[in-house]
Amino acid sequence: MAHPGLIRKRGAGWQVVLRIGGKRHQYGPRTEKLLASCTKNEAEEFAWRKLKELKREAEREAAGLPGPMPISALLDKYERERLPLLAEHTRRTYKVSLAYFRTFFVERLGDPRVDKIRAGHVTDYLNWRRLNPGKGEAVGARTLAKDRATLHAIFAFAEELELREGNPVAKVRPPKADARQPVILSDGQFEQLLAACERDAHGHTLAEAPMLRLYILTLAESGARCDSEVLWLRWEDVDFEGGFIKIESSKAKGRRTKSGKSRWVPMTPRLRQAMREHALRYRGALYDGKPSPWIFHHPFSRRRAKAGERVRSFRRGFQAAAARAKLPAELHQHDLRHRRVTTWLAAGANPVHVKEAVGHADLRTTMGYTHLAREHLRALVDGVGAEAPPVTLSAAD
Repeated sequence: MAHPGLIRKRGAGWQVVLRIGGKRHQYGPRTEKLLASCTKNEAEEFAWRKLKELKREAEREAAGLPGPMPISALLDKYERERLPLLAEHTRRTYKVSLAYFRTFFVERLGDPRVDKIRAGHVTDYLNWRRLNPGKGEAVGARTLAKDRATLHAIFAFAEELELREGNPVAKVRPPKADARQPVILSDGQFEQLLAACERDAHGHTLAEAPMLRLYILTLAESGARCDSEVLWLRWEDVDFEGGFIKIESSKAKGRRTKSGKSRWVPMTPRLRQAMREHALRYRGALYDGKPSPWIFHHPFSRRRAKAGERVRSFRRGFQAAAARAKLPAELHQHDLRHRRVTTWLAAGANPVHVKEAVGHADLRTTMGYTHLAREHLRALVDGVGAEAPPVTLSAAD
């Protein structure tokens, strides 16, 4: 079979000239390393591959589809169009990864086309990222796994846009990481945590104590997620008569749950009473002449916060309270969600109901807690308030 276009010798290499749709495309030793030192047969194989590629691009152009896109444009497009649809905490995590992607793929690799990225490039990125440039510290497997998951989502987006065929990340195995072991507080430890919200290490009453205490109680009694769910609660989301709080996912209101679905969560009598007391104190409070719509808001202005505005994080307050209560340093806010699922299952609650209440996408995630629930019951024979040993949970939660 005759080769396409024109193939001729150029010094030690070869030159290939192709014409598609009236456009001339020229490749030579200076632009293609392969053509600098190859046989004529290899140059012909190159010409056939290029011809197929150029025809595909011409068909896309004729169909009104976007042409070849550099990786920098894809990252910008993803951040502009898809990132706002994710939960707030997920957006922050993805933005960190996007910064590293730009450094590696755009600055180091020279901003290649999206359709030119291969599995080898993904592997090279993970090896490069492992060194955590600029700090000289090794990056853990959990961080690498998050970066890989983010990169997979971005190339899946590229597939949707028909910018390439296949996801190169799918061919790269995720780094193995030991799942974090949650800290499940005993009843006594949990009460110590609540008490530690009231005063600082010097015994002084904390101004933010009521907000922090209700926040921790809501996490533990509802099983809702911290930053992306509980801190987005409005007064209108609390059904005091029915005894429910609504965890809403709404693009129009700028908030999204991990599953993208809204749900109702029943309040325990303790949480219901605490919400009522909180409402009596703060629901009618005026800030600049108007009440705050947020349950968890700043009661007074400070350097980086205005009175009445939504609290974006209680992370520091939570960690400080846990330290004052002398709780394990490994305790995270999210562990209170694990505690809620565990206690419900240990009490014999229907796993399907638990799944709906906490917003698990799959019942298998909820059932992953059954072993932990059984261990939690050891307190019945090992002594009241005995702490159950932590076990490994699925990262799907």
